[in-house]
Parts: sequence; C-alpha cells; structure tokens
Amino acid sequence: MKTTVVESNKGNNNNGVTAAKVNGLPMGTGFTDKKEEPKKEEAKPDAPKVEEAKPQTPAEPVKTEPANAEQAQPQAESNKKELKESFAVQQAQRLENTVKLVEQLGKKIAQKNKLQNTISNLDSFTVTQNDEKDDMASDSRFARCELVISDDDGNEFVTKNPFIIAYVAQEVKQLCIDKLAEVEASIVIPL
Repeated sequence: MKTTVVESNKGNNNNGVTAAKVNGLPMGTGFTDKKEEPKKEEAKPDAPKVEEAKPQTPAEPVKTEPANAEQAQPQAESNKKELKESFAVQQAQRLENTVKLVEQLGKKIAQKNKLQNTISNLDSFTVTQNDEKDDMASDSRFARCELVISDDDGNEFVTKNPFIIAYVAQEVKQLCIDKLAEVEASIVIPL
C-alpha cells in the first residue's frame, strides 16, 4: 500500500501552497488546484487506512479460538453421532431391502422351476404318446388318455376325446413357455 505524505512549506515563499510527496518524492502541483480541500481529503483517507491495516496480535485469536473450539467440539461430536445414527439407519434399510429382494427372487426362481417341470412333464407325456401311436392311427395318439378337470366342490369335467386332449396339452405347454420367459426376464438383480 502506498501512502501519501503531505508536508507544509509555510516557511518557504510558496505563498501558503503545500507540497505533496509520495514515497519521499515531491509531487508536481501544476495540475492541481491551489485549494486545500482536496489535499485534506487525500490526507484523511490515508490515515484510517494505515490504522485498519494493523495486524491483530496473536493473543486475540488465541482467546477466541478456544471458546470457538469448545463450542465446535460438542457440535462435531453431535454431528458424528448423527452421522453414525443415519449410517446405521441406512445400513438397516439396505439390509431390509436386500432381504426383500432375495425373497422375491427366491419366489420367482421357485415359480421358474415349477414351470420348467410342467413343460418337461408335458414333453415326456407327449413323447410317450407318440411312441405308442406307431401301433395306432395318428388321430388316436391320445386315444387311451383321459382329461379330468375338477374343482374343490367335487365337480368334474372328464373327456377321453384325443383331439381335445392334444389341443389342451399343446396350449398348456405354450402358456407355460410364455410364462417361463416372462418369469426369467423378471429375475434381475438391480444395480
């Protein structure tokens, strides 16, 4: 920071004009008015700037820092406790979500296995019926089969029609294949 020092030369024959010096060097007065007000304004702002620029003594920060440090320690400890608690809550939620995901995936895998067993049972049944058809006509490959649909009340639907049995077996197999593809597509671990 540069400071301006204004010296008065009343003893010289300058007719009361003051000569200003900057960093110990004389400053020209030919471009300035001979009024003393601007010079006083220059002198006034410089003095407070020098006072404001004084460094603080090390004793002052030492006095304020321990008080702030004492307040900061309980806040830091409470923040640490809050962080630990929130971390524990997040861990519990993650564990709960993981358990739910594993249970859902377990159910889907069990459903997938049942569908695969149904499809393989229908395939083996159809293959067995096709092997026996060598002895009989192609229309009667399910000739010795019986389709029974029953409910909980004991009501039953029974048919020995080979055409209906073949059609039902084919439709059930296709439904199982479609559902299997859907279940397999839903067995995904989210990232």
